[in-house]
Amino acid sequence: MFNWINKNSRENRRKRRDPYKLDVKVRSSQRVQAQVGRGMLWLATLMAAGLVVFGVYHLFTFFVSKSFTENAAYSINEIKVETDGTLPRPQILELAGVREGQNLFTVDLPSVRATLESHPVIRHAEIRRLLPDKLHIIVSERVPIAQVYTKTIRDAAGRVTVPPTAYLIDATAVVMKPVGVFGATGAGGKSAVRLPLLTGVDAKLINLGRRIESEQVQKALDLIHHCEGAEFAPLLDFDRVDVTMEGLLVMVMRQGGLVTFAAENLPAQLKRLKVILTHPARAGRVIATCDLSVGLNIPVTYFAPSASTAPGAASVAMTGPQIINVRNTASGGRHP
Repeated sequence: MFNWINKNSRENRRKRRDPYKLDVKVRSSQRVQAQVGRGMLWLATLMAAGLVVFGVYHLFTFFVSKSFTENAAYSINEIKVETDGTLPRPQILELAGVREGQNLFTVDLPSVRATLESHPVIRHAEIRRLLPDKLHIIVSERVPIAQVYTKTIRDAAGRVTVPPTAYLIDATAVVMKPVGVFGATGAGGKSAVRLPLLTGVDAKLINLGRRIESEQVQKALDLIHHCEGAEFAPLLDFDRVDVTMEGLLVMVMRQGGLVTFAAENLPAQLKRLKVILTHPARAGRVIATCDLSVGLNIPVTYFAPSASTAPGAASVAMTGPQIINVRNTASGGRHP
């Protein structure tokens, strides 16, 4: 009897649970269907938004094309080119890749500027649109202040296969172009062939359009830049600067004298050199050697021109040297 009662109670409990189990399954199915419906709605919304964006984009490009890039009113009628150097107008236009008749709005200004500034001679370029039909190109060229030679290359038999080439370089040590190209003029209006020569430069560092990565070379160019100024140009007639010795710069005068500088603190050394060059004791004499790299007293030797030297002669006859010490003072140095 008790077994029958227990069996009936278990069946009753199972029957009471069955409706709940069925209800859970129904709710789960409804939730899945709702999520799928929301997903489809989002997908449809995104597709509609994409179609709208696609249509607006094509409508905009069509408007721009008809109003600007394909509009004959914006065809370039005049290209104005300004340069502060010697590059000819046809070459600048060829480098820029622009021409008259081209649509003004099809010119990629940043790209044209980058192309122009990649040329070894051009330091800076500006490109401007002047509506409705003009293009303005402004070019600032590098100014050479020195020249440097590559080495002669010979074959196994000793024959010259590649002769040495002289390149112009600017104040930032960028290798510009071979000497003689475009008839370059250097700093102060000098002909390129009259620019001072840098000697002792590693030929591997000389690459057209690239900067010579050498602190020693940059110091030498700083020295040349100072000496080409109005303060020193009338006092110094130098031919070359040698950078062979690390930390030292040797300036070679056209008359054969040598002035040695330490690579550091050039302005202070130049002040002392000016005292030496303008001192009355130098009157009528030419510096043979001057070592400005020393810390205290500066040794200077002079050569006095011979009385028999003809004016304007290519070479100057010299007598024996005299040694004069220049004291290194805060005021720039003085003769004792």
